[in-house]
Amino acid sequence: MCGIVGVYNRNGAPVDPRVLRQMTDIQRHRGPDDQGIRLFSLSGSNTASSELKIGDVCNGIFDGGIGFNRLSILDTTENGHQPMANQDKSIFIALNGEIYNAFEFKAELQASGFRFRSKSDTEVVLYLYEQYGFVEMLDRLNGMFAICIVDLTRREIFLARDRMGIKPLYWYEDNQSFLFSSEVKSFLFHPSFRRELDTDRLDEYLVFRYCARDGFLLKGVRQLEPGCWMRLSSTGWEKKRYWAIPDISCDSDLSFETAVLEFENHLQRSVKSQLLSDVKVGCQLSGGLDSSTVNLFATKYGGANMDAFSIVFDDPDVSEERWIDEAASLSNVTNHKYSLTADYFLKNLKKATWHLDQPLNHPNSLGIFFLAQNARSLATVLLSGEGADELLGGYSRFFYAGLRPKIHPWLPIFKRVPHLGKVCMSRFNDPKHVDDEDWFIAQSAFQRPDRLLSVRHDAKPWDVLAARRTIFDEGRGDYISNCLKYELGTYLVDLLVRQDKMTMAHSMENRVPFLDHHLVAFVRGLSPSHLIGGVPKFNRNVMRNTKLILKRSALKYFPADFVYRPKLGFALPVKTYLRHSQFRPIMEDLILPGIRHRGLMNATRVEQYWRGHWDENDEETESIWMCAALEIWASQFLDVTRTPACLRN
Repeated sequence: MCGIVGVYNRNGAPVDPRVLRQMTDIQRHRGPDDQGIRLFSLSGSNTASSELKIGDVCNGIFDGGIGFNRLSILDTTENGHQPMANQDKSIFIALNGEIYNAFEFKAELQASGFRFRSKSDTEVVLYLYEQYGFVEMLDRLNGMFAICIVDLTRREIFLARDRMGIKPLYWYEDNQSFLFSSEVKSFLFHPSFRRELDTDRLDEYLVFRYCARDGFLLKGVRQLEPGCWMRLSSTGWEKKRYWAIPDISCDSDLSFETAVLEFENHLQRSVKSQLLSDVKVGCQLSGGLDSSTVNLFATKYGGANMDAFSIVFDDPDVSEERWIDEAASLSNVTNHKYSLTADYFLKNLKKATWHLDQPLNHPNSLGIFFLAQNARSLATVLLSGEGADELLGGYSRFFYAGLRPKIHPWLPIFKRVPHLGKVCMSRFNDPKHVDDEDWFIAQSAFQRPDRLLSVRHDAKPWDVLAARRTIFDEGRGDYISNCLKYELGTYLVDLLVRQDKMTMAHSMENRVPFLDHHLVAFVRGLSPSHLIGGVPKFNRNVMRNTKLILKRSALKYFPADFVYRPKLGFALPVKTYLRHSQFRPIMEDLILPGIRHRGLMNATRVEQYWRGHWDENDEETESIWMCAALEIWASQFLDVTRTPACLRN
């Protein structure tokens, strides 16, 4: 787990090593153990590269450069130094992430004549590229990664992101330069980068809290999409997809009981493989079923000294401390619990925003930030349950999506029945979204169009929803399968970025066993009825009807009331925090004046919400939070100051 920075001047102009080092230094938190900078040239009569040491004078012949900050996980010696070159120094690699199956190829590569100098997965990947080429190399990798390979003989640069988007990679280009980085903040230090808001993406962010696919809020900044790779040269670039979330597979006729057994085997193999490390590994433990199951299997394969880390709250409405304690006891882990206070939340809003690179769209991101800060003294790697809800259908909207086609034709009759009619109309009717696909897309939105228009009069929420429909329509399975695929390719990717940035802010690696691509392919081949229940199981606790395959497996290890309890999620008492006396000066002195000055939002309406009774209205609370988070981010990434004061102290 590390951080990559790269600059390539396609016009042949020399890279300024001072700028490259600044771009690398600003994300030193991603890799405090070692730093490497290598300059290279792909143009002119001779290709060349050179490792740059502090104080070295550059002779001005290099049109490209790679900076790397290393968090040592495998082979913690200097032999794992990156960027890492091959034997004749014609190829070098920078790898952020972990390749869990790397050492399966080592004997094969040694038999082909490759000599290993380290015990790192990076060197295996480097030689796999030499042996098979870039795409065949990617096909062999099982892990999470962002990769850069510079091939001087081909005069090309290759970039890739893992299949599910666990590790981030951003890029930016103008007429002269191509920049890429693990974190967007590095671009702020390059003289060709312009701090401009991409207003075409603003409405998407305000509706969904994130930008899908390659989108980002800064103009010109793009995310390399999951499962994609790029090739750069002096003539330009091309982008291709090497993997996509499957629609169907040959295993779709498995019985439910057989599927449960095979699913558990896949998950246990994934957890076991992701314990690979030369440093201490622990687990996040929220008390939910996903993280609790990961903890259970991690203890099985990782030994009796496994540590788990949890966030608790004084507010019983959001705290899952009871379930955390039960899961820790059943898993036999040593559990460390940390209480997140309003004081910490408010003091770290700006710092967490800076590390996230985007507005703090989910307030509970600060919970992960706080957890990583506390856990770092005891572990360097954390396994989490992220991805299970999107893969297995863990949200209530998946259940209601399955029910809506059956209920919707009967709404005119049901609405005449007291209570039942009210419930059905609120769940299944939306006159603006006439078909099931548009209805589902709207369910994952955090702001209704009318609410967005109240704080941003010129917004175009219907255009945003229509653009999302084109993503949804790429699915080639049945309706529920397509709903799940849409979530895996959109909402989940943003959650993974959040996990990466909030843990790496404290030099901690986060791993996600539910997203092993073999496990994903297996689940995507199952009948949706193995994941999400239908009408016969409908009751007041609809969560009994979600993640069926995981819950059936978990019943072997956890009591039924633990497995089938209503879903709480990792909620924070946001209203309590926003009513806190420490937040008022932040809102009054920074956020509201900033909103008025920037002119992106209806400052009068935001102020009305703020001074009204918003604490009784969830939608107004959401509007206040989204506008506040956007302004805190804008003051750091759009205004002149390169590094926020909270990081300069």
